[in-house]
Amino acid sequence: MNSSVDMADLSGPGYEISELGRSKASVITAQAIFGSESPWFDGHFPDNPIVPGIAQMSMIFELMQRTMGSGLKLEGFKRVRFKQLIRPDTPISVLIKPAKKSPNRFEYQLTADQKIACTGFIDIRMLHDGDI
Repeated sequence: MNSSVDMADLSGPGYEISELGRSKASVITAQAIFGSESPWFDGHFPDNPIVPGIAQMSMIFELMQRTMGSGLKLEGFKRVRFKQLIRPDTPISVLIKPAKKSPNRFEYQLTADQKIACTGFIDIRMLHDGDI
């Protein structure tokens, strides 16, 4: 069963979310788009805009925070592979799921134009009261 996140104020910095959900198995799915007016395209690259890798990675962590809670701490990204360019106004499907054998590691995949655009792993930690 999927639980949907409240759609109010789902836009992130420079992108919009049209769907966002998390299953009981902690699988996160989303539909996103970086509009052509996104500040991520300022200088990246004016005559040939593409979604920067850091914008894609930032969106992954922000989606995790929205669905799992703001008490997440980013530990790092591993084995990130950028396989296809993502252009402005291209719908992006996001899939984030728990990695095997590690409770604090998640595997993610971004798909654009029905092609895998980016894959990798993200390591997180849940902060508890008093943690830094």
